[in-house]
Amino acid sequence: MLAYPRVDLSLDRLRRGGWAMGDLCVERPEGRVWIVTGQRRKHWIIAQAPSQAAAWWLAWEQAAKLARPKRRTA
Repeated sequence: MLAYPRVDLSLDRLRRGGWAMGDLCVERPEGRVWIVTGQRRKHWIIAQAPSQAAAWWLAWEQAAKLARPKRRTA
């Protein structure tokens, strides 16, 4: 199993970036799924994974991609 940062570390990074965040755990017949959502200005992120730490890490990755300046093509 992959090791992900603790939930509080990912949440702290997101909050420092100005994101309003929340999570939800859903029990399904095939197993538990964690869903993390976040909003900052006009941007939304949604991540889901079988573990809470993985879902928060995926949300942080999405937010980091949105924070990067877009490359201009000539």
